[in-house]
This record gives sequence, structure tokens and C-alpha cells, in this order.
Amino acid sequence: MGNKILFVIVAALGVYLVMHGIGRLPTLGLLGVIVFFAALAISFVRGTAALYIIIFAMLFSPEVWTPLATGRTAGAEGAAGAGTIIVRLEDLILIAVGCGWLLRTAYQKRQFGIMSTPVNPAIWFYIATFVVATMLGVLGGTVRLEAGIVHNLKFCEYFFLFFMILAHVRKKEIIGKMLAAMLVAFFVAMLYAYTQMEWSGAKRLVAPYDDEPNTFGGYIVLLMCLAAGIALTDQRPRVRVPLVLLLLLALPPLLFTLSRAGYTAFIAGVLAFLALSQQRIIIGALTIGLVAALVMSVALLPASVQQRIAGTFRTETQFKAQMANLSPEAKRLVEAARIGSAEDYYARVAGIELDSSTAARIFSYQIALKAWEENPFLGKGVTGTHFIDSQYFRMLAETGLIGLGAFLFMIWRLLRSVWQVYGQCQEPFLKGAALGLVCGIIATMAHAITANSFIIIRIAEPLWLLAGLILLVPQLKETGETTASAELYSS
Repeated sequence: MGNKILFVIVAALGVYLVMHGIGRLPTLGLLGVIVFFAALAISFVRGTAALYIIIFAMLFSPEVWTPLATGRTAGAEGAAGAGTIIVRLEDLILIAVGCGWLLRTAYQKRQFGIMSTPVNPAIWFYIATFVVATMLGVLGGTVRLEAGIVHNLKFCEYFFLFFMILAHVRKKEIIGKMLAAMLVAFFVAMLYAYTQMEWSGAKRLVAPYDDEPNTFGGYIVLLMCLAAGIALTDQRPRVRVPLVLLLLLALPPLLFTLSRAGYTAFIAGVLAFLALSQQRIIIGALTIGLVAALVMSVALLPASVQQRIAGTFRTETQFKAQMANLSPEAKRLVEAARIGSAEDYYARVAGIELDSSTAARIFSYQIALKAWEENPFLGKGVTGTHFIDSQYFRMLAETGLIGLGAFLFMIWRLLRSVWQVYGQCQEPFLKGAALGLVCGIIATMAHAITANSFIIIRIAEPLWLLAGLILLVPQLKETGETTASAELYSS
């Protein structure tokens, strides 16, 4: 009865604010208010129910452009240095879930504690390193305070989701249902991909409310690893058959993202399964069959896919011809990127010439190394240097050796802990999910070579949500009871 009364109070407050906000808020802003109070009420009454909303909102959440702007680096002015703060509806839902958890804890006068895992201390240490690095960057003049605060909060959001999973889920049954919900969301995302697919390959596929194909490629590979891990381990036809079909359904969208980072992650994921899975013969046979099919059907692939792969490498003659075709205005825009002139986008690795996109990344990494040399231990702070399309080079430049070391230590603890769950778990579905997550993390690490994969919301949030679910497996019983000394508020 008490829950129902508070639900009515929260709902009434939400309706009041909505009624007084009509005509003052934009449509998405009004929708955000409604979603926030609905999620708050659901989180209070049924704690885990709101988490299902987050599972779908991670990929399908629209964005609200706010009038607030922060320059990326200190001293940046005008459009070149401005960065508009974007709020997603999923951000509001996550905040509502946290508020609902606190309200439920206070109202019921019992501790809904955050479960302890081996990864928790590593996360806190990593958070401390990038916060300290950013503070020093603000004091040193390399970081704008507004940009530093916003980006630090965004980084913390992924871990907040992880901790909310540890705080809410108390039954293995719920873990299975949430994993199933993630696979359903993945299926819906693939259907969405087919709606925008052009078999000519003229259009690169992106996630809903996003414009970055690399992000969609990383998400697809991560969820493919989850599906593959379960399909390999759970022999029940009603589980294995739909997952195999889902994997086949996901291959064309991955190809049509034209994301070389996605292709690299896919290869890394397959190699991880070959190295770690007990079904190596099955995986090896499937891999050989897949490679043979791709080789024989190269001519059938869209020209854009072929060009995207082969276009990474080209001759010097082709490079000069491409540069000659650039208009003076195009060259001016390239030079405005402050990485070099158009003719500078040329690089040779092991005697092989690279395309301008790959070469531009290499130049960016060289600048990142120079920035790191100026502050080798804690870097220039988050947003303290230029945009760097690589997780590792960005962390080195922004948080130094200490920050990069803290990040790698955190990922190592996560990999080791999930691998231990895989070795101990006896339930095929959850065991397969653990295997899939291990391979998915390895694939994401490969993706992160040329993308900021662990801070991209549509990749990082699913990964940390999966991490929270899998790390809870050894601590929960079917009845919902926890192992001794498992719950606490911080660890």
C-alpha cells in the first residue's frame, strides 16, 4: 500500500510539472520530463523494471540538444572550439533509476547495497585518475572547466549503470531475462539496419539517432559475441537456433557499416573464440567456411565494401591523383583541422601507402604522443588536447601513463573476473554469456585501436551492463538471496 501511495505522489508531481511546462519546453524536453518521472516511479515500485527500459533506451534513445556549449580545450573560441552539450533521454532514465534506488532505500529502511566485485576497486581508481588529471588540466590551463566537468560526468555514467545493476539485481532469473532483453534489442536494431540498407552499398549504416558507422559496427560485434557465446554453450534448440539465425542476420549490417574498426573487432572476436572456447573444432570449421565463402563471393560484394577494405592501401600515383582533385576550398578545410595540409595526409607503413583517412589518424596519433611527452604521468586532462580517434592514444595524451595504466588494469580485472565466472558457472545460458562477454571485451579492445570504444555510449553502456550482470552470477542464488558479505554501499 505504501508503494502505491508514493507512486501516486510521484506521478502527480510529474503531471503538475508537465502541465506547467507545456508551452515552455520543446517537444523532446517535455518528453524528457515525462520519461524521467515515469522511470522514477517505476524504479521505486519495481526496481529492476526500469532497467529493462534502459536496455532498449541505450540504442534507441533520441537526443536533446541543449543551448549550453563548452569548448573542448582551454582557449578554444567560436565554432571551432565549441561543443554543444547533448542530453539523451536514456541519461534521464538512468538518473531516475538512481534516485528511485535512493528513495526506495530510505522509504523501506533497508540497505539495497551495491554488490562487491573484484572490479569495483579498479573502477574507483580509474575514475580517480581521470578526475585528478582533469583538475590538474584546469589548473594548468589546458582544460576548460565546463568541458572537463561534462566529459568526466559522462565517463562516470557508464560505471553508474554498472553499479545500478549491482544494486538492483538479486535473482539469477532476472539476469537471464535481462540478457534475453538485450538480444531482443539487438534483433530490433538489426531490423532497423535493414530498413536503411542499400544493396549498392552507397549508404553506410548507423544506429538510431546516431551518425557514426564505427559506433554501430562496434555495437554489432559486441552483441554478436554475446549471441555466439550462448549459442556455443547452450545446446537447447529453442535457444541455439534463434541465436544462430540472429548471427546470420547481423552479418550484412556489419558489412554495410563499412567500418574497418568493426571488421577488425569481428576478426579479433573470432580469434578470441578460437583461443578460449571449448568448441574450437566447431568454431574453426565455421570460420574456415565463412572465410571461404567471403573469398569466393568477393565479386558479389558491393563495390563500396570492396573499396572500403582495399582502399586502405593505394599507390603513390593514386594518392597524388586524389590530392590533385581536391578543390582549394577542400584543402583549406583540411588545413583547418590543424593536423596538417592536405598533402600531409600521406603515410607509408612497411612500404605500403595508406589512404588519407588512415594517414590522418596516424598524424593525429603523432600529435597525441607529442602532447603526452609534455605531461607523461597524468597527461593534459580530459579534453585537454585535440580530438583523438583512438582509446589508447587519447588516454595517453589526456591522462598519461597513470591513467592508461589504470584503464588497462581495470579491463584486466574485468576480463579475469568474467573468465572466472565462465569457469565456475554450471548453467549453460549464463556460462555462454560469460564466454561471449570475454570475447566481446577483446573485440572491443581491438575496435578501440581506431575509436574511443570504451567511452562511446552505444558501446560502453551495453558492455558495462553485461559486465554487471555476469559478475553477479556467482553471488546470487535462485531464491534471490546473496552470498555472505556480498552487499555493501562501496568497495
